[in-house]
Amino acid sequence: MHRSTTLPVLAAAFAALLLSGSADAGERDRAVQPSSPQPVADALRTGGGTVSGTVAAVGANWMTIQDDSARTDVTVRGFLPAGIEPGAPITITGRVRKGGLMASEIILADGSLHRPPRDHDDD
Repeated sequence: MHRSTTLPVLAAAFAALLLSGSADAGERDRAVQPSSPQPVADALRTGGGTVSGTVAAVGANWMTIQDDSARTDVTVRGFLPAGIEPGAPITITGRVRKGGLMASEIILADGSLHRPPRDHDDD
């Protein structure tokens, strides 16, 4: 006897849709756990992700981070949060833009999460 797989597939798709939640403007303010960090070189090669490294240099709206695999500039819209200093450990989630990373989340060594403002062209 051949059992139809349509119903289980539809049920799984519906469950995934319910669990994913809605993508509205308020979702950006919800706390999210970044994905596991990957080497900086891998994030640059694949178009973005979450990286952990050490701050090498700091400006008003940029920093340079490095790990054992590579070094890259990280930019933000607006200003960097206070407390970012050369030598400090940091975790960045972002996407590759103009050869570096555009940060969407910054996690400082004390665990505080900062989300720089986004423009509509970054969606």
